[in-house]
Amino acid sequence: MNQEKINLRQVRDFGETFNASVKLVRQNFKLFFKSLIFIAGPFLIISSIAGAFYQANAITMQSRLQSSMMYGNNPLDVIMEQFGWTYLIFIVASIVANLALVGTVYSFIINYSEKGPGQFTVNDVASTLIKNTGGILGVFFGLTIVLLLVIFVVVALGVIIGAAIPVLGILFLLAAIFGMLILFPPLIWQLSAVYLVKMEEGLGVFQSFGKTKDVMRGNFWWTWLIVVCTSFGVGIIGIVFTLPQIAYQMVLTFSSLQGGENETSIPFIVVATICTFCTTLIYSLMYVVNGVHYYSLAEKMDGKGMIQRINEIGNSTSTNVTQQY
Repeated sequence: MNQEKINLRQVRDFGETFNASVKLVRQNFKLFFKSLIFIAGPFLIISSIAGAFYQANAITMQSRLQSSMMYGNNPLDVIMEQFGWTYLIFIVASIVANLALVGTVYSFIINYSEKGPGQFTVNDVASTLIKNTGGILGVFFGLTIVLLLVIFVVVALGVIIGAAIPVLGILFLLAAIFGMLILFPPLIWQLSAVYLVKMEEGLGVFQSFGKTKDVMRGNFWWTWLIVVCTSFGVGIIGIVFTLPQIAYQMVLTFSSLQGGENETSIPFIVVATICTFCTTLIYSLMYVVNGVHYYSLAEKMDGKGMIQRINEIGNSTSTNVTQQY
């Protein structure tokens, strides 16, 4: 059965953005999650296993920390052990998994926008992702370096001000926290949508980021509201999937603090892996909303979708006249 294509390049309000996102996932539910599982899935599994082992190690460390404090040893040595190879592998695996996830979601959206429902396969999504792997990595490393520099400058400035005038240091800290609450949600959207811009338009890293800034101009608070509501909704769904892990982890933590076994059981690692995998998979919905919101803002700025539809109407009319005669 032919399905009506959702026109992504269309100006949408708050409710329409969410409706279009839900409709896009529901209309292509099977293909969408097949793409996630077969393309991003292996990276998500590796990341989930690494995260499970790290959490298991953290539980063990809690018991060792309590013992070191009881016997007068330096607890800092135990704490620093948590930031070893297990932590490094977990961080690297998480970054790769997240890039695979965002790349797969946006590859799916690009194929849908170009071809329509039922007109592409998982292989098409994978091909789009592979073709854009270099661009995705370039965006990640380029923006990560810039963000680290900005964070370093802000922290250094705060330390200098705080050391010179403590009262101003406190005011600077409060201003920084307030600024993060205002700027962080739109920035999160930009750091997500920039991958879609890079993949679809092939611009440079900073040109792609600049494009997200251009389309958001005049829509800052609109973007802020969409990101906050999406994060809240996806977070609630994610908590449901993490409840078994949280309950199991609380039992193991309590047991270790009561002098139980220090080694975390294999069943916990299995439960933590499954819960982390499902939770990460759910966060793909946030990228869908971010993508739909980007198309809406881009259409509001340049109107390319409207021009394309007008051209399609003209071509359709011409074709019909020829066929009629």
